[in-house]
Amino acid sequence: MENLTRILLLVCFAVLSEGSDLTGSVFTFPTLGRVDHVTLTPAGRKPLSQASLCLRFYTDQTTQSPCFFSLATATFTNAFLLCRMEGGFFRIHVGTASADFTGFTYNLNGWNSVCVTWDEEDVSQFFINGQASVRKLALMRQGWKIPTDHLIIVGQDQDRYGGGFQTKNAFIGHLTDVHMWDHVISPCAVQQFMDELSIQPGNYLNWQSLKFETHGRAKVEKKQLLLTGKQLLNC
Repeated sequence: MENLTRILLLVCFAVLSEGSDLTGSVFTFPTLGRVDHVTLTPAGRKPLSQASLCLRFYTDQTTQSPCFFSLATATFTNAFLLCRMEGGFFRIHVGTASADFTGFTYNLNGWNSVCVTWDEEDVSQFFINGQASVRKLALMRQGWKIPTDHLIIVGQDQDRYGGGFQTKNAFIGHLTDVHMWDHVISPCAVQQFMDELSIQPGNYLNWQSLKFETHGRAKVEKKQLLLTGKQLLNC
């Protein structure tokens, strides 16, 4: 009996360690406020000297400055941050530096595919719906790395480590296919993500094996077929 209990505990631990397969699901953020967000736990924390992030969002927001992804440390609250700013442009923060990407439109009430990369030379690039930005410098001191004590959330901006949320940074809508890598992915990998083709999942955050915790009214839901732009069958 004791051995059986140990086996069951090991199985449960293995399942929890692997995370959840969220294929075909979305994170839903239904309210504008300072509570709703989702905490994501990477497979194993490590210092990051470069990174890539891809995700898809669906919204009708045209005002405020909603943030999709926020990685904060005790020292750097904007260690790696992606927001759509008031005025319609996108901003990437890396440590105390930032880069703005202008001239892009995005779909309202339709899916948008986004990727960002940050390399060891502090150069960032932004991609949305098959379009690529120019490469821009977001300069930190030479050799700077994102420390290991980081906390990752989606749907809000951490103005302090694990909190400091503001209504103006709340995202309303749906997020899906969130992947993060500890390196710069290739332009071909970006294009495959944009085209919704099979990709090598993120080795830091993997939507197909994700450990997460919802807060407030944020929740996990099945992706509605209507949200793909396709007709529902058998209605």
